Amino acid sequence: MKSLYILNKKEALFIARRVVKRFAALSFCIFLIFKAETISAQTILKTPVTEKDYHLWGNLYFDKISEYGNWVSYRMAYDEHPDTLFVRNASSSFTYKLLSTTGYFNKETDFASVIPGKGLEIIDLKKGTRKLIKEVNTFNFSANGNFLITQRKSSNVRWLDIRYRNGIIADSISGIHRIVFNPTRNMALCSFSEGQSSQMILFTFGKTIDKKVIFDSPKGMFSHMVWQENSQSFAFLQHTLDKKNGQNNSIYYYKLSNKKMHYLDPESTSDISKENRISDTHQSKLTISDDGSKIFFGVEKKVPTDQYDADKVQIWNGNDSLLYPYRKEYRNYEILSKLTLWEPEENRVLAVANDERPYVLLNGNQKYAITFNPSELGLQHKEYPNTNFYITNLSTGLTKLWLENQNRNSGDLIISPTGRYATYFRDRNWWIYNFENDSHINLTADKNNDLYESEVIQTLPVGFQGWTANDRDIIIRDKYDIWKISSDGKTRQKITSGREKNIYYRVKRLGSDLIGTRNFDGITGLTLDPDHLLIEASSNTDNGYYILNAKQNLQPIAWKKSLVSFLNKAEKNDLYIYIEEDFDRPPCLILKNINGEDEKVLIRSNPQHYNYLWGKSESVEYRNSKNQKINSVLYYPAHYDSEKKYPMIVHIYEKWPNQLHKYYNPSLLLDIGLNVANLTSKGYFVLIPDINYEIGNPGLSATDCTVSAVKEIIHRKLVDPAKIGLMGHSFGGYEANFIITQTDLFSAAVSGAGIGDFTGHYFSIGWNWGKAEIWRYEDQQNRMKKSFFEDKAGYDRNSPVQFADKVKTPLLLWTGEQDSQIHYSQSIAFYLALQRNNKKQIMLIYPGDAHIISNKSHQIDLSRRTEEWFDYYLKGKPINWISGGTK
Repeated sequence: MKSLYILNKKEALFIARRVVKRFAALSFCIFLIFKAETISAQTILKTPVTEKDYHLWGNLYFDKISEYGNWVSYRMAYDEHPDTLFVRNASSSFTYKLLSTTGYFNKETDFASVIPGKGLEIIDLKKGTRKLIKEVNTFNFSANGNFLITQRKSSNVRWLDIRYRNGIIADSISGIHRIVFNPTRNMALCSFSEGQSSQMILFTFGKTIDKKVIFDSPKGMFSHMVWQENSQSFAFLQHTLDKKNGQNNSIYYYKLSNKKMHYLDPESTSDISKENRISDTHQSKLTISDDGSKIFFGVEKKVPTDQYDADKVQIWNGNDSLLYPYRKEYRNYEILSKLTLWEPEENRVLAVANDERPYVLLNGNQKYAITFNPSELGLQHKEYPNTNFYITNLSTGLTKLWLENQNRNSGDLIISPTGRYATYFRDRNWWIYNFENDSHINLTADKNNDLYESEVIQTLPVGFQGWTANDRDIIIRDKYDIWKISSDGKTRQKITSGREKNIYYRVKRLGSDLIGTRNFDGITGLTLDPDHLLIEASSNTDNGYYILNAKQNLQPIAWKKSLVSFLNKAEKNDLYIYIEEDFDRPPCLILKNINGEDEKVLIRSNPQHYNYLWGKSESVEYRNSKNQKINSVLYYPAHYDSEKKYPMIVHIYEKWPNQLHKYYNPSLLLDIGLNVANLTSKGYFVLIPDINYEIGNPGLSATDCTVSAVKEIIHRKLVDPAKIGLMGHSFGGYEANFIITQTDLFSAAVSGAGIGDFTGHYFSIGWNWGKAEIWRYEDQQNRMKKSFFEDKAGYDRNSPVQFADKVKTPLLLWTGEQDSQIHYSQSIAFYLALQRNNKKQIMLIYPGDAHIISNKSHQIDLSRRTEEWFDYYLKGKPINWISGGTK
């Protein structure tokens, strides 16, 4: 029988308006609903979500916003229906619909998107017309918006078409290989080949199109075109075949100012070994320095030495700093492309990296190189082994030792944009190095606030944020706040007040979470404006975004008791766009003008949500045995009745941020088998507790926190203590395995891809990394710190197999047969330990799947079996595959 639910006025009006829009024939019913506005509430039939309803839900994704914010594109992605792309006018709500996934605005005039299997569709946003250009699979607009550059394939020939913005062709050339725009998109380099001839053509897009053949050669095709940052020059490779030496690659460098071409042939210089060639793979590394004086490129062996033939005996030496699987993969770094420098004006070539130190990053103005070898200091059981870093002056070629025994995590060493400094994290402090005067300054020597993560073994910095203009200041954050510190270390300023308010602040970069740009094997930091700093903020219950202005006032973009995410902005206007959601409110796309105007909801996804019974979420604080206050999130069952006691499922994995307000689409396509909405709609409470860890006792810490959190919920008399389930995946799978050996609190458990045997896993190879798993215990997530031989009792104390005879909780184990993160033998080890003790369990091994389940049929199978496992043991439902495998 369907349940009745009392709907409030706001919900009733929302549904009514949807019905008006979609079902005009029901006008009489709508009239009755609106007539009831004078009544405080309206009785409307709501039903539970069932599996047959799941296909109605889709995921909302922001796509693009036009430069002035007049138009917005977004996508709805469905499990069982084609993705749909929408282009909406921000003012009028007029919307176009396309069967695509992404597109691009051409200023405020056009929107274009490739429609799979059809071609390129162009919408003229001014005229409202639509045009389809068949066979096009790639496109771009020129910066001025006058021209559309497309690529298509016809009769196995690839064509480049230069079109006016309306799609009419201005020029066509067959045989295109690649096109690369300059940073400002007013020029493009194109490589073509026809027969034995290859051409490099430069297009310039102004009021008209200028076309110039830069180079024409019968020797081989061109590739890997790159531009100087200021567009004053470009470089590219040419592939030629030499009868004696096989394939040979040469570099061409062209300066637009003097129209001069420079050429480097490795066969004609003694500075490149005859055993080597210029790399043309993904390791090419072809780059032009900011001032245009240097060309950087990769050099690799023509024929790498093969010591690792499958038929040869594997030799594992006792003094290997790199284990055999890693050496086999990377050939002792021999197969890595080594960065090399060419100065065209001087015709000077310098090897920057070599086999001894193959990894490199450059300072900001490319005058110095920092090189290192991760294995130089021998075998270390760390995620990122310490090593020595060296500095090479690229003018003199002189190299010196710079940092000894330094952590090599890329987030610990950041280059400043202009090239004056490098900042690095060492001894729990941020330091700065001046390249010109060779000086080091400790920037945070007397700062007491946490600059590092305290619950992990590694001393990881909480967060580098960026630099101010001209490298004047460095911006970092501690656990709560953002700090601005002058590069000479003389001034320090806390520019937020998060610690006092228990709010976490961090700098936000639009469209990315990266703290910098890639710099070969390192990172160059971003330049930030301290007078207009975009800030992301969160607390236990609220989150959102602010602008920090010159007066250090926080101007809110959005700060709400909901989940606000995916912030973006119109390029030439103060219009921000973001997605907002709550556990009981589907995501909506919101446009906000921060100059005082109210926010505008552009689209509310999944309107059918309001036809169904739904739960709610609540932040619950609990205390563990050490009396530490810890947060958790509790989700209530749909149509909760305070007079009833419900079953509950607890999901565990360290700390889960932003879960309180997260909306879950009900679905069976789950990569780890968990969906909160599925469970709450079936009448379960769901609890996700944060976990605090004690180094040396990861399993016992997880047990303490999880049991304490559950007891807090039991104390509130919300759930039936005899009907509580536990589930986790990966490290959470290990925690689930261990917890059920320590307590009988749980009546059923599900563990996915978890560790079952601490000692066995410690002495195994992680095939993702090609090294022993020891580092996970002594330096990372498994939090033992001491070696097995230093603390055998500790490893036994936290290992699930050691206590398999104590288990009373029926366990469903699952894993992927191709899991190289945590090998499925770990699930088998715990399975065998339980089987030897005649415990109730079933194990699922999914062929072809890895650490998470990606095969859709397997996802459905795992989701159903997980829910059925809990239904069987917590609700008493008869399920044959469970009773047949456990009795």
